[in-house]
Amino acid sequence: MANFKKSIKAYLRSKEKRPISGFRIRRLGSGWHGEGFEVDYEVSGKEKSLIIRTQRPLGFSHEYASDRAKVFLLQHELSRDIPKHVRSIDVLGVAPGEVVSLGRAREFYQIVEKAEGTPYMEDLERIKKAGKLNDNDKKKALMLSNYLVDLHRKKFKGERELEISLRKRHLRDTVGHGEMLLGVLDTYPEKVAFSSKKETAELICKAVRFEQKARDLENKLSRMHGDFHPGNIWFKENGDFVLLDASREIWGLPADDLTALSINYIWFALMHRGKFDGPFKELFEIFWKNYFKKTGDRSILSTAALFFAFRGVVVAHPIFYKNQSDQVRRKIFNFIGSALEDKIFDFRKIDLYVSLS
Repeated sequence: MANFKKSIKAYLRSKEKRPISGFRIRRLGSGWHGEGFEVDYEVSGKEKSLIIRTQRPLGFSHEYASDRAKVFLLQHELSRDIPKHVRSIDVLGVAPGEVVSLGRAREFYQIVEKAEGTPYMEDLERIKKAGKLNDNDKKKALMLSNYLVDLHRKKFKGERELEISLRKRHLRDTVGHGEMLLGVLDTYPEKVAFSSKKETAELICKAVRFEQKARDLENKLSRMHGDFHPGNIWFKENGDFVLLDASREIWGLPADDLTALSINYIWFALMHRGKFDGPFKELFEIFWKNYFKKTGDRSILSTAALFFAFRGVVVAHPIFYKNQSDQVRRKIFNFIGSALEDKIFDFRKIDLYVSLS
């Protein structure tokens, strides 16, 4: 920790080009991918705050320092081109006690602006507790749908060969990348009560078969967020929102962003009522129907099941999300296994997908 503090302080002195004082650093918390720290300091009598993000070297294909550098450099680039995204200030390569060139670096950190607001996940928890929606809940679902409509309007316009390569990469990564389906399943406990190793292996086979068929589809690539889930969407007091942690893909298939958020509507419906019904079904329909109305793009239904599979094993995770029953996890596994068997995802059949194993 001493070297970490020394490195950050040295960077801030160099960045500000003036003496700094009142340097304080505190740990905000940790997740499965890393830890966050808030840094407060003063320069010329002005108080400033920054957030430092680190990556854990265990799991998710983050074991090597170069893996962690790749994650931060991509997030840095995305944050500067994604509307409403909290600004990434820099990516640091550090050696013990100093900031160094990339070639000398032994660890990497990302520095971002401090975000203000409340995670959208807290809205979902409140709705589950209340059992009903208010007008603002519906407005937020519509806002988020409209945001993706606008974001996805920006289409890839490069060489066709590169577009095909990027499309195949996005589909392939969804199954095999360390942060995605296989990587998440690798972090499951050896035994779980709601599934078996045999079923997990078959689920992976279904995902691979689906990916092999989907790679030949002519879906246009769009600008993406890449991790558009409720923890990365923070609503501010003025009703607007700010986004965190755009990642994984710069150009990709829109179904990824749509499923990243809407799997949570399915998941919360199952936790709330045991089936796809009630206020969360209403939010799901507001979100998807608005997207279809504004874009007319139903091609997303040809790839949605693969992205739902990845997002499904995340929300069903017995360690990531402990406060749910194994019955709910079982239904999520039913959902993703059944959806992968359909050529075209049909959101009118979600309750059927949930009940089929």
